[in-house]
Amino acid sequence: MSWVIGRGGVILYKAMWTSAARIGAFLERFQAQPIDLRHAPFHTEQLEIRRRDSDAFARGLERNGPRAVAEFARAEEYWKERARAAARARRSR
Repeated sequence: MSWVIGRGGVILYKAMWTSAARIGAFLERFQAQPIDLRHAPFHTEQLEIRRRDSDAFARGLERNGPRAVAEFARAEEYWKERARAAARARRSR
């Protein structure tokens, strides 16, 4: 998770995924903004896409130990079952 906090304590940027490139792009945009009474800030939320690196993720789980590997495997089975149940519910409508 990444945050950029302004001098007055206002959250300027918050992301659930840390990307140095995206933070850098935000800081460039922020610094280029005009500071005058004709412009006013507004709040936005957006969903962005990131590339998944399954191999690096698996290495991270393995580095964290067998419990992390087992817990994630259980979670994947749970998610698969939820998806199957949702598909069955859609078909039965």
